[in-house]
Amino acid sequence: MAPRTNQKNRTREALLSAARELMSEGDEVTLAKVAERARTSRATVYRYFSNPGLLALDATLDIEVTPTSLLLEGVERVRDRVHVIARYYLKFSWIHEAYFRQFLAESLKASLEDGSVNLRGGRRVAAFGEALKPVQSSMAPADFKDLTHRLSMTSGFEQLIILKDILRVDEAVGYRLQEGLVDALLDRYLPVD
Repeated sequence: MAPRTNQKNRTREALLSAARELMSEGDEVTLAKVAERARTSRATVYRYFSNPGLLALDATLDIEVTPTSLLLEGVERVRDRVHVIARYYLKFSWIHEAYFRQFLAESLKASLEDGSVNLRGGRRVAAFGEALKPVQSSMAPADFKDLTHRLSMTSGFEQLIILKDILRVDEAVGYRLQEGLVDALLDRYLPVD
């Protein structure tokens, strides 16, 4: 990689890191605050991200997740594999709650302003698909797709909002409720394992 490209990547990562720090503190992401936190000029921030909302969105999407293959390493039973993925993505949301709240706010704002919808949740869908891989060939393709999609609805930030903001339960209760929901879906689609 060329030195100029390396520098651009380092600058972009520094800006994303500064935005994540602000978000984790519950602070608003502005170009001025990111510039100050990253110890760079506002002009530099503007060259990379002309909109603070887009910066907040990219900072959230740039959070590194554990590869699914590592999460599933040594886990044989399909039911256990699915529970590992469901728990991981709910816990990930709990840990990074401040980021995801700002991400959701910026996504909703963008959709109201220009009708665009920022895609999210793709990692989760793929992870559930990988967890279910051992039984995929024994399922109708439509059932496999439905199960993968329905399982994706059981974890992630949307689920966290339901658990915290609507049901007002703590983390332990949230995991217990999630496990029951996941088991109900697996009972519906999979033979007893």
